[in-house]
Formats: sequence, structure tokens, C-alpha cells
Amino acid sequence: MYDDKNLKGRQKKAATLAYKIGDSLYLNITNRCSNTCIFCPKFNQYKLYSHDLLLEKEPSFEEVMAAVAVVEPTGIDEIVFCGFGESLIRLELVVRIARELKRRYSYPIRINTDGQANLVHGRNIVPELAGLVDTISVSLNASDAETYMQLCDTPFGDDGFSGVCDFIRLAKQQIPNVIASVVDYPGVDLDACRALALSLGVSFRVR
Repeated sequence: MYDDKNLKGRQKKAATLAYKIGDSLYLNITNRCSNTCIFCPKFNQYKLYSHDLLLEKEPSFEEVMAAVAVVEPTGIDEIVFCGFGESLIRLELVVRIARELKRRYSYPIRINTDGQANLVHGRNIVPELAGLVDTISVSLNASDAETYMQLCDTPFGDDGFSGVCDFIRLAKQQIPNVIASVVDYPGVDLDACRALALSLGVSFRVR
């Protein structure tokens, strides 16, 4: 489910599973995503700075933790689940890794997500993240369902946008810090998105 069509015909290379950018350590655990956003950079390449994020296969718990150890997470402010895919598709792995990271380190944990995990899994998954995740940054990306569908091509139709809004409301109840973000892209009404984020009771960020 949610296969990454961009993998077809691409040369397979060893991917980066853990990488630092600025003061954050990022974890790359899947290339799969429920959306096909027209602004996603992976449709041009899977390179981010010097890091190759194209996964030949999805990593195991042991492989991710080994990659974290190699990078040596010192001098950072947070650990972030974010690659060129939707990490919460691999919910069980996220929970297991986050629990182990909390045991080993004292860094806050953030998840960057498209906000459709409840639709993907068919249940409210937020309680499974409570106590493990400090921040969730949700890609709101639009102020209405029509614009969202045009930009993100969600397989859930109109339920995709409403599902994102519902996820934000639920996350706010159990996660300390919830951010709604949008890409500054033609056709996106940033003021309307900001107003929607504030009405949902969360902070807003343009990326």
C-alpha cells in the first residue's frame, strides 16, 4: 500500500538513514507516502544536500539505531522523523524507535507528517505517540479541500483534507507542540491557512 512509484527504474544505492542538518538529526525510514504532492522535491531527485534518501528497502529497527549510533547524536537540539516519505505509515517502527531514543538520549523528538495516519491505519493513532513525541509538524498545505486535492493528490478525496484537520485537533490534545505548516506555492492562500491553523488551536509555519 502506498508504493513509491518514483522508485521504478531508478538506480539502487545505499541510502542515508540518519543525517544531520543544522541542529537536528533526521531519520529516513520510508519513501512511501499516501500523497503525491506536486511540490515534493523527490519527483526531481532523492538528494538532500549531500544525503541520498532513496531507499532500496525499508530499514529495520536495528539498522536505524545503528545509523543513529554512527552519526553520534551530540550537539543537536532534536531528533526528527523526516525523509522523502511519510514516517507514520510505519507506525510500529516509529513507536519502537522513539521509545528507544527516549531511553538512550534526552533529545526532544519531532515527527513531520502529512497528517493522514489515522486515515491510513483506520484508527486514531495519536495515543500511541503520546509520551514519546514532543512535536508534530503537520503539512496542512491548503485552507480548503479543493485546493488540497489539487496540490496533494490525496487518495482519500475530500476526506484527505478533513482528515488532516481532524488529526491536528486530536494531536493537540496529547502532543505538547503541534505545528500546521504550508509550502509557499502558487495558489496557496497563506493568510487563510494561517487563520485555519489558529482556529485549530495550533501554531503556523510557512516552509
